[in-house]
Amino acid sequence: MSIAASFVKNAETNPGKTAVSTPHRSVTYGELHEKTNQAAKALRQIPVKNKKDTPPKAAVLLSNSIEFVELFLGAAKAGWLAVTFDPKWSDKELAAIIKETMPEIVFIEKQFTHIKDEIPASIEVIVLRGKEAPFLTYEQWLENSKTNDIDLPEVTGSTLFYMGFTSGTTGLPKGFMRTHRSWTESFQEGDKELKLQASDHILVPGPLVHSLFLFAALHALHRGAVCFLEESFQAEAVIKRINTQHISVMYGVPTMFEAIAQRLEQGETKPGTLRTCIASGAKMAQHRKTVLEKTWTKAEWIEFYGASELSFVSILHHKDRFRSKNALGFPFSNVEVSVRNEKGEEVEPGHIGELFVRSPMVFAGYYQQIGSNPEAFISSGDLVQQDEDGFLHLAGRKKNMIVTGGLNVYPEEVEEVLTASPMVEDAVVTGIEDEYWGEAVAVLLVAKDHVQIEDNIKSFCKNHLASYKCPRYVMTADKIPLTTSGKPSRQKVKEKIEKQFRLEGQGQLQ
Repeated sequence: MSIAASFVKNAETNPGKTAVSTPHRSVTYGELHEKTNQAAKALRQIPVKNKKDTPPKAAVLLSNSIEFVELFLGAAKAGWLAVTFDPKWSDKELAAIIKETMPEIVFIEKQFTHIKDEIPASIEVIVLRGKEAPFLTYEQWLENSKTNDIDLPEVTGSTLFYMGFTSGTTGLPKGFMRTHRSWTESFQEGDKELKLQASDHILVPGPLVHSLFLFAALHALHRGAVCFLEESFQAEAVIKRINTQHISVMYGVPTMFEAIAQRLEQGETKPGTLRTCIASGAKMAQHRKTVLEKTWTKAEWIEFYGASELSFVSILHHKDRFRSKNALGFPFSNVEVSVRNEKGEEVEPGHIGELFVRSPMVFAGYYQQIGSNPEAFISSGDLVQQDEDGFLHLAGRKKNMIVTGGLNVYPEEVEEVLTASPMVEDAVVTGIEDEYWGEAVAVLLVAKDHVQIEDNIKSFCKNHLASYKCPRYVMTADKIPLTTSGKPSRQKVKEKIEKQFRLEGQGQLQ
C-alpha cells in the first residue's frame, strides 16, 4: 500500500477541508490531491535512461512549503523515490551528494541555483520561488507536461519511496532508504499510540528535510487533520500560532520546547488549546517541561524514541514520564527488542546493554547498500536498561561513552547532574584525549544569567558524582552548538573544548 492511499481517501471524502496551512497560504485536500496527481504524472513522463536498484529519483532542495509536500506526495504516487536535500548543507556537501545520488530531476529554490555549475547536465533542474535561466520554473514544468493520458502505477509496500540523510562516517551525510510499508506500518502504530484525530490542528514547526517532521506532516494528512507548517522555527511565532489557530497537537525536539519555555517565562502566557505535545530527538530537561506544563495545563506529553533508520522504537506516555529521568517507555506493539552485552549475549533485566531492534518499520538499508535482512535485529547504537515488565531506560550512546582511566562514563549521566544545578542552563559532556587518563571528561556549560561558574561547579560535581565522572575540563559558552536537526552537536563541542584547552591550558578541575 502507498503512503498516499489514506490521503487520497481523505481528499475524495472531504475535498474542501484545509490540508496544509503555512503563514502565507493554505491548500485544501482536494487541491493538494489534484496538484500531487499533476506532479506525479509529470514525473512519469521523464525518460529514465538507466535502470537501477532504486526507482527513479526526484530530489528536493527546498525549505518548508506546500510545494515540498506536493512534490513528496507526487513522487510517492508516481512510484518514484523522493530524495530530500538539506538547505543547511554547504555548497561542497550539496555538490558531492547530487553527484553521488544522480537524481533524474532536482527541484531547487532560486537561492540555491548558484551551484548550477556543479549539477551534471543530465539532471533536469526545476526552479521554485523565482526564475533562473535556462531552467523551467515549477509552474512552467507542470504546464508543459501533458498529463491527461498518463496513468499512475499501483505501488506496493516493498517499493522504495524516500531517501533521507543522516550523519555519515566519511563526513558526508549518509542516505537511508525507506519503503512504503515501513511508513504505513508506522502510521498504524502512530494511530494506536498518539490518538490523533481528523479534527486536530497539528503544528509541525521543524524542517521537513528531517524525518521526524516529515513523518509528522504526512501522518497528519493520513489522519485527515489540518497540518500547520512553519516555514522556519521561531519561538514567538509558534506561540502566536498556537494561540490563534487553535492548535491541539504539536511536534517538536527538546531545543524547540526549551526555546518556547524561555519565551513564555519572559512574557504573558495563555493556556491555549494544546491537547498533546509530542517530543523526540533527545531527552528533554524536566525543569523546562515544567514551565510548559504550567502554561499548557491541559496538554499531555508524549515522547517517542527512535531513529531515522529504525522509525518508532518505544513510547513514553504522560503517566510514565516520572518513572525515571532517562525513561524511554515501552516498545511499540510491533517492535521486538534485544538488550545485549559486548559478546552479543542478552543481559538480565536491570543490566546495561546495547539495544537491538526488529520491526516492520525499519529502513531498507543505506543508499547503494539495499538488501538488508528484514528478519535481522539492527543495533540502535544506544545503551539501555530494561525492566522486568519491558520498560526501557536510556543509559547513553555507545559511541558517546567515555573511557577514563579504564572506567566507563556515560555523558548523559553527568549531564543529568549538571543540569539539575541551579547554576546551569544547559550542558553537554564529551571526552577529550588525555595522555594520562586516555580520555578526560570535559563539559561545555551555559550558565544561568551568564555568570562565571567554573570554580563553583567543581565542588557541585564532587558532591554528586564519583570522582572519575567529574569533568576535568570545564568551558562556558553563550549557547550549545547544534546539528541541523536541532540536537546538541557533541563533535562541535569536543572540537571547541579541545581548541581552548590545548591552546590555553586553562580551566582544569583537580
